[in-house]
Amino acid sequence: MKERHNQRGDHHGGGKGHGRHADDGHHAAHSHSSAHAGGGMAHAHGPASHPRQHHKKRAHLPIWRRYWRLGALALAILAAVLAWLFWPRDPYALPRSDWSLFKQRFLATDGRIVDDGNGGVSHSEGQGYGMLLAVAFHDRRAFDLIWGWTLSHLKQKDDFLFSWQWLPTDGGRIGDVNNASDGDLLIAWALERAFQEWKDYDYLKASGQIVTSYLSRMTVDTWLGTQILPGAIGFQKPDGVVLNPSYYVFPAISEMGSAFRSPKWAAIYSGGIALLEASQFGNWKLAPDWVLVGAKWVSLPADHDPVFGYNAIRVPLNIAWDDPRSPLLHAYAEFWESLPAGSEAPATVNLKTGQFCPYAALPGMLAVKELTLACAKSRTITVAEIPRLRTEETYYSASLKLLTKIAIRERFGPKMN
Repeated sequence: MKERHNQRGDHHGGGKGHGRHADDGHHAAHSHSSAHAGGGMAHAHGPASHPRQHHKKRAHLPIWRRYWRLGALALAILAAVLAWLFWPRDPYALPRSDWSLFKQRFLATDGRIVDDGNGGVSHSEGQGYGMLLAVAFHDRRAFDLIWGWTLSHLKQKDDFLFSWQWLPTDGGRIGDVNNASDGDLLIAWALERAFQEWKDYDYLKASGQIVTSYLSRMTVDTWLGTQILPGAIGFQKPDGVVLNPSYYVFPAISEMGSAFRSPKWAAIYSGGIALLEASQFGNWKLAPDWVLVGAKWVSLPADHDPVFGYNAIRVPLNIAWDDPRSPLLHAYAEFWESLPAGSEAPATVNLKTGQFCPYAALPGMLAVKELTLACAKSRTITVAEIPRLRTEETYYSASLKLLTKIAIRERFGPKMN
């Protein structure tokens, strides 16, 4: 169903007048007269027998003073610009330009998030990412737009889960009615965060409805504990269950466990950690995109590429976002550090042969790499250290990059200390 990462670096999911003063002229009129009773004659006294107006002329500034004032004004403007450019800024601030570019590139006017690297399709994962980003950037209008499209186009009829794929062909249609549990969880998480941001109970209500369906339909018990089915249909096989390690969005699981009390959240969390501890393959002990869990064993499933790639890159992101000190991050850091100096990190690694694919990792994947290395080395990292979003980046790369920046802000920024 969700094996969507099968093309070059583009596939997944399968950012301040001056007053003017003038001296007005004034009028002075002086008259003085007296009347003598005996003669009935009037004698005018004073400087004149009728009013006379006197106008005071405006003084002209010497030319050197004019230039002095203009120079002072220019210096003030220059000082303001330099202060704006070089004044210390919050290194953990999320760049508004990133979100503006993301919306311009991937948000359709009707609220659909477009996966441009995958044929222009949309999926529940992308809608969930878009909603999370809208909350992080305090953009309620965008949030409601994305959520509205998701609800009207992807929600399934018999529960509160979402069909994972929507195709733009034939006027737009569902490409696969099956759900994807990562998309369901992301949407529910975004709605819960939206409630915290804007205090609209409708968001919390919808999140709770998704949670009810998610917890009742998407878990399975294994020897590794409670696990998350990737979808409701097609993942329980005769020899075991096929799982996707990147679907364990640990920060979401933690937050949802606080918002919607259920012992299942703790079971899912611990089961996910157990799965990652057991799913370490290849020379570098990395998690694969897909894993088969049998009676008392784990293996690489025959019907999926045996790679650490476009799916599994989210594993270290999910770990670091929830627990930057987790020892599970060390294997990923050691892998990236083992690459020859000056070489590009590969997009995928075959965990059976150790062979790298010929394509370089996406910029968003490199952002996850930088976060992982910082966590493994117990050093801080700032949002400013991750490059800004670029126009040529695809939907998936852009999503990974912005999500990594949110994770850095939340785990390393001042609000978290």
